[in-house]
Amino acid sequence: MAVSFLGKGMFPRIWLQICHLWVYVGLGCLVMPLVVWIIIFIENTKCFAETMDHYLGNDQRVYDRFDGDPYAGYVKGTNIPKHLGGPVFAAAFDVSMWIFILIAICADLFWKFPICKQFLESFWAEGLYEDRKFIDIEFFFLIANAFLKIFIVTATGSQTYTGLYPKQDDPKVDTPLFCLYATMCLLVSIPFTIIAHFFILHGMKMKEYKDEVKAAEEAAKAAADKK
Repeated sequence: MAVSFLGKGMFPRIWLQICHLWVYVGLGCLVMPLVVWIIIFIENTKCFAETMDHYLGNDQRVYDRFDGDPYAGYVKGTNIPKHLGGPVFAAAFDVSMWIFILIAICADLFWKFPICKQFLESFWAEGLYEDRKFIDIEFFFLIANAFLKIFIVTATGSQTYTGLYPKQDDPKVDTPLFCLYATMCLLVSIPFTIIAHFFILHGMKMKEYKDEVKAAEEAAKAAADKK
């Protein structure tokens, strides 16, 4: 077995294994911001319910009476703006970020799990994957997925993480620092994920192409032998 592993294909196989491993590292870099947005959603809604008494109006003075800060544009300790329906818009934005991150995850794994392609098709996001053959495939969809991740990075990084602490007397996790790391890890992972996907998909499509050529040659040879 060791002998068969050696040869000209050894380093390409090792590189492809590294690329496969990195895809799952990149997946983790997407799961971290998803956790961040879940935390933000929970803390925002809970803090608003406890401090703003569920107020949904557009009277700045009412918000100021609750938190005592007339110069703050957001509800204290949250990312909720002080205007009509602010909590609703903030919650809807949080949920939409969950969906965007899930779309990015499926765009990274479409080649592995067919359900990921089905999920992308459900949101009319077919442009984030490509299943054409070797001679027809174009890899620009990888750049489209990268821009989606950049949007996730900027949206996550524009949030404030103040007040996002575990409800423990002695917190073992620095939640604001985790949120910052989650944002930066995703940002750094983007170019490496593009490279990994390029080599993985190129290898898969090349193998499919060679198998098709081989099958066509064998069929032609079999037809010639019959004659």
